[in-house]
Amino acid sequence: MKNLYGIIFAAMLSATIFFNDLYAQNKHDLLTGLDELDFSTFTINGLAIGGPDRYTEQDIIDAFGQPDSVEHSGDFGTTFIYKKRETDKPEQYEAFRYCRAEISVWPPKNIIRVAYVFDESFLINGYVRVGDPISKAMEMGGEWIDRPDKSGDGSGSMTWRPTSWGEAGIDLIICPVFTYDRNKLINSVGVWMY
Repeated sequence: MKNLYGIIFAAMLSATIFFNDLYAQNKHDLLTGLDELDFSTFTINGLAIGGPDRYTEQDIIDAFGQPDSVEHSGDFGTTFIYKKRETDKPEQYEAFRYCRAEISVWPPKNIIRVAYVFDESFLINGYVRVGDPISKAMEMGGEWIDRPDKSGDGSGSMTWRPTSWGEAGIDLIICPVFTYDRNKLINSVGVWMY
């Protein structure tokens, strides 16, 4: 009987050590994953928004895919438009959201100054997408300002100032905006830098 208790104790001790080690490893992996990401800037599909990086048309296509249309304007540069397909439209389709994304590169420096994304195929800072909870976006740190929608239905928008984008509380008008629905899920991300 003593032998049986010894075997049971050894098995329980072994299982406890194994699961504690597994928990510590997974916890470390999660923390390491976040620590390795750079949340001091704003990127979409790996391209920096607002400079200083300069991009060619091919860079945009490599990162976002072949656009459905490209519009050229002298003052506002080149805009790459990625439209929704008829099959992508939800039941509550909103006419103004006919596209999945719009990306504008302004001359003469060829930096991305305008970017709006409306679906989950675009990755923000290598971490968050449309459809994720707004709380996940807030894990990126920086300064956040919540603006609940006046309808009171729980939807709204949050403006985010990445840590490398100037002083706290300043120039929030040109910072990325994450809109969210009443379930607190992100439904668009965009920025317009004049």
